Amino acid sequence: MKNAFLAVIIALILVYAFGNLFNDWWGIHLMMGDDMLSPLENFAAASAVGLVFVAIGFIVALSVFGTLALAVFACVAALLVMGLSALWPVLLVAAVIWLFRRPRQSRTVYPNH
Repeated sequence: MKNAFLAVIIALILVYAFGNLFNDWWGIHLMMGDDMLSPLENFAAASAVGLVFVAIGFIVALSVFGTLALAVFACVAALLVMGLSALWPVLLVAAVIWLFRRPRQSRTVYPNH
């Protein structure tokens, strides 16, 4: 509980400090109606816009990656099915030869055991 409280206090101090830096360095002042927002509100609004852009980028990246992964999986599955459908007689003959050619295990009966 103590660590969570310290984390909240540190986050508030950082947000207030970065809000002042945001206000001083770039001179950006957001207006709501006729009132100018405080440095904390400026930073909060800029952070919200940044979070929206990050969320949009994350969704786009996942959808592109998901589409590519699905396409690769479909191609691999199609090649596997095509290969099995074209080569099943060869695989059947190879399996039969393997079954008949493997060495037989001899059953030696030991009289004392």
